[in-house]
Amino acid sequence: MAADSERLAHARWVLERQIHWIAAAEVKVGVVIAIDTGLLGALAGALNGNRATTHAYFGLVCSFLAAVLLALAILCAAMTVLPRVDGPPSSMIFFGRIAAKLQAEFERQFTDANTDDFLGDCVAQIHRNAEIACAKFGWVRKSMWCSFVAAPLWAAAIATLVRA
Repeated sequence: MAADSERLAHARWVLERQIHWIAAAEVKVGVVIAIDTGLLGALAGALNGNRATTHAYFGLVCSFLAAVLLALAILCAAMTVLPRVDGPPSSMIFFGRIAAKLQAEFERQFTDANTDDFLGDCVAQIHRNAEIACAKFGWVRKSMWCSFVAAPLWAAAIATLVRA
């Protein structure tokens, strides 16, 4: 019985770590969105501050490419923060599955559960949260790459437009 309690305690700890990773992904995209929005605003200001006839062709091309990549980065960031609300079907942990049940049904399921049931639920939830974390970090990675590729184009566009 002590071994089961230790495994359940460890499973709870791993589940908390998975939830932490999910939250960390969402924090990272907040920075990406803030920076990319600022870059788009500066680009719009530089474009607006010049007459269309004075823009250098190179600056317009760089502006367009940078704007597309920055917008794509923001879209990828938005995909990161979209809620993933599908959890293990009979979970007593996942809020979506709990809320789908009547209170009395959930209370009966919870009070009738034994250590093996809780351990199995934790393990299923750990796996689902690992999938969610991987998906979120995949979108974070795409968002950051778009931002990194856009940065030199943005700098070239700003330098060209400010000179024009």
